[in-house]
Amino acid sequence: MTQASQPTHNPDAATAAKMEPEMEITRLGRFLEGMVQRSRLLSRIMLGIMAALVIANLIYPAGYDRFFWETLGGAGAMYGLFSCFVIVVVSKFLGYKLLYRPEDYFDNEREASQLIGDPKTRETGHD
Repeated sequence: MTQASQPTHNPDAATAAKMEPEMEITRLGRFLEGMVQRSRLLSRIMLGIMAALVIANLIYPAGYDRFFWETLGGAGAMYGLFSCFVIVVVSKFLGYKLLYRPEDYFDNEREASQLIGDPKTRETGHD
């Protein structure tokens, strides 16, 4: 066997390749953890920015008014707030009516089946 046909194995390169993604995850983890620790500050900054945008819309109108309510200051913000509220309410309604099931949905023993037998006879001890 020749020297060229043997695979070269450099343990330092393999270790560095394994550690590089871990270091990247660690950096991302530290960044996200820092954001979580500063969540109150970040939320206040975002609320301030939103309030400044509404105030700016009151002072400097958008410049287009296809509908009368678009001329009102802060109409876009109110529309967005209302739309989010409607989306949440409608999705909760659909979830309760179409998706949610009772706790014992899969353990329904009102009818006889091959797996559990007849629940009436099982309750009395006759099977």
